[in-house]
Amino acid sequence: MTDPFEVPSSERGVVRVFTTELDAEGSSAVTVENVHRLLGDDLELDASRIEVFPSTALEAMGLSMYLQEGYGIPDADLRGTASALDALKGLVILVSSGAFKGKAVTLDPKPGLRFVGAFREPAMAPPVQMAAPETAEGILEPAAQATPMNARRGSAWAIAVLILVIVAVLVLFLNF
Repeated sequence: MTDPFEVPSSERGVVRVFTTELDAEGSSAVTVENVHRLLGDDLELDASRIEVFPSTALEAMGLSMYLQEGYGIPDADLRGTASALDALKGLVILVSSGAFKGKAVTLDPKPGLRFVGAFREPAMAPPVQMAAPETAEGILEPAAQATPMNARRGSAWAIAVLILVIVAVLVLFLNF
């Protein structure tokens, strides 16, 4: 049995791994839609952020490789636990931070569910910041004032009419 633990509302990019100690019949009743019943009371989870599968489904790949390739968990973070993850038997349940819908929750796994570990996905690189306008002065020309859409349409029509007039004058001039 696992002690209750808190998941803060600010948590992002964490994947929690659980496994069942239930018999085959009990494990077959566990689905992504009802995992919340095993994780605690009054939990509302996003089922699309939960995976439930038998450990045998990953025999060829191993759970550690699945976490690396599927969730981007760095190899260094799995070092020391990879063989234990790959040796898990029974039902495997993966719950990502997104399943909690940005809410702080208390997880209190019910008997038969064992918490294996939490693994952090790599952080996204911060976006590249553009140079401040004063540092770019003299390098770039100021942006041209945006032309309202109606003004652009009007000038396109004016050009089209002008071309038609020129063509009409040429046709009349060449026919005489």
